[in-house]
Amino acid sequence: MPFSAKVFVPKSLIGDPAKLARAVANGLDGAAAGALIDFKVTTATWQHQPAFDTSSPNEASRVVGTDDTIYRFVNEGTRPHIIVAHGKGLAFNSGGFRPKSRVRVIGSNAGSAGGSPIVRPMVHHPGTEARQFDQAIAEKWNKQLAVVMQRAIDAEF
Repeated sequence: MPFSAKVFVPKSLIGDPAKLARAVANGLDGAAAGALIDFKVTTATWQHQPAFDTSSPNEASRVVGTDDTIYRFVNEGTRPHIIVAHGKGLAFNSGGFRPKSRVRVIGSNAGSAGGSPIVRPMVHHPGTEARQFDQAIAEKWNKQLAVVMQRAIDAEF
């Protein structure tokens, strides 16, 4: 997701590449740490806890994410599909289901499994709506990056 950020760099930092590089690294690390917290917040009420990590592909970028399949299904959504039991049947609760997350909301809640249990040999799953957590988090931190970077630059000045 492309973006731009305007920051004021004092002349003393422009003349000291090591300090400027340290300020940029600290700003990027700070933004990545905040984004990591936001990703963890989206799964705070889940039983399944995906592992999130931060990487530095180069000195001018940070990547926060997970390779967790369940998180991907929730984040990107799923199409309607048929699920067939491999044993006696599929057990699920009828009606009253409330998801633990909402579309483009950085957070999670208790949710609800629904009503009384039902067992079926096959179900037509309606699919799940994409929550788009990654897009919401990217938008938030793209807006905040200039402030975080300016603080890191000011700390070096």
